[in-house]
Amino acid sequence: MVIADKRIELDARPAPGRLAPVEVVMIGHCPSIDGSAEWKRLARDAAVLAEIAALGFTAEVMRLRVLDEGASEAEPGDGALQALYRLPIPIRSLGYFQSLFPQAFDTDGGYRSALAGRAAWLPTAVQDFFDGAEAGERDTRTLWIIRVPETDGVRAFLPHFDANLLEPSSLGAFERALLVERAGIIALPDLERLLVPAALPDVPRMRLPNAEAIFLPCGVEIDDTHRERRRSNEMPAIGETFAPIDVVAPIARTLARLRPDMQCLLALPLAMRPRDEVPAPAPEFLAQITRLASKVGSEDEGGDAEKLRHLQFVWPYVRGPQHPLGSPCGLIAGMQARVAQRYGTWRSIAGRPLPGSMLPWPPVMQQQATALREVPGVTVMVLHAGKLQVDDEAMCVPCLPLSALRRMSPESRAQEHWRSAEVMRFMGWLRRELHTIGDQLVFDVDPDDPRVELALRSFFDRLHGAGALRGARPEEAYRIRQLPQTDSTLAFEIEIAPAYPIDRLRITFLHDRHAATADTRIEAING
Repeated sequence: MVIADKRIELDARPAPGRLAPVEVVMIGHCPSIDGSAEWKRLARDAAVLAEIAALGFTAEVMRLRVLDEGASEAEPGDGALQALYRLPIPIRSLGYFQSLFPQAFDTDGGYRSALAGRAAWLPTAVQDFFDGAEAGERDTRTLWIIRVPETDGVRAFLPHFDANLLEPSSLGAFERALLVERAGIIALPDLERLLVPAALPDVPRMRLPNAEAIFLPCGVEIDDTHRERRRSNEMPAIGETFAPIDVVAPIARTLARLRPDMQCLLALPLAMRPRDEVPAPAPEFLAQITRLASKVGSEDEGGDAEKLRHLQFVWPYVRGPQHPLGSPCGLIAGMQARVAQRYGTWRSIAGRPLPGSMLPWPPVMQQQATALREVPGVTVMVLHAGKLQVDDEAMCVPCLPLSALRRMSPESRAQEHWRSAEVMRFMGWLRRELHTIGDQLVFDVDPDDPRVELALRSFFDRLHGAGALRGARPEEAYRIRQLPQTDSTLAFEIEIAPAYPIDRLRITFLHDRHAATADTRIEAING
């Protein structure tokens, strides 16, 4: 707390040293009147700056400190840095986000649509993420925010095909999100907003005759929400248009190449068919996703289809009293992180009431939810007993890599449990945890040291004790076998029986001591 001018002001700061099992990254817009941010607030927060520097942005952190001291002349790039553009920032409370971007909730964005208005979706998604935290509960959830300029349009959210994570300063916003080692989920709320067609109409409203033109004081509010307003064809369109399907392939390929342990939440694009009263999922988008997903395991397009496991498509959007339309990904990502924290990453969020007062829009009937869950495979939110909840965490393709899919029969690939997002999250979390164990073995040079196997057994013993693995005893839940080793590589083959309707998963854990790298490969056996 800061005491100044005989007033007490709450100074929101994150609690250091708290690790979340699954961290989330969001990329979006934080509008302000002059495009600025409270960069000095960040420049004086040593704990947060240390986390940012650990990602490889030491130069940016040092520059913020120099600018805060005021002892340096302006340099190219200072404006973008002071606006906190493309800088990953860890957020552990809504108050801390508001202290950095105080105008984000009240300032309109540049793109306007008849359906969603002009408000940015990232601030609301952050609010939804932290909504529902119980008083007195130790909340370790961590949300990383990356602000991008609105002038860059859709391209600000898309990855570059030749990105190299070894040079953080040259990366775009999407690639910078991949630098967060503990991140397992990425969301792009304002990309979804930019993909809402500008002229897409809302439910028709009753129109009243326009009032006679009279002189009134400037502060008088005469808008009753029913009189004449701007027509949809008069809405300014986005500078550069993208077909929604064009954003899927770059995201899926980049995650498969650079971060195979991560998933991206993406709401289905909206469209209006001639006989529909309200917008619905774009039929062309659904048809193309269905066609691509049907190629899983084939020789021609099987590789591209398999990469779709890195996307979790969500429907519908959300709407509240103060928000005409918003992304559902903030609510879903927040619940996924909360369930991972309290119950484990292997647990699904299906059937758990989502916090807040948001309602699904367009409204979803159970028949439509079932159809979308089965084809192409969408995570659908429904109202049940007045509570908003996820019907099932479905995916459009199996969660296994291409090599494992090609060894399976078409009947095995078609089983529903392979298309569960919670299984994909669990496998991604296993990759990250085993990679962390490998990092701890960098200075271990004795190939006969039993501590490596002991560390692995201790890890899987804890998983079994927490209920992530089947079996009455640990010996029934997993098996570890050391493979013949070369001069510099330790290799272990691990078979686990997860608490899913899956027989076993085989994990190959490789650690190269000379290169100081660890690799994890996961495949299904007898599945």
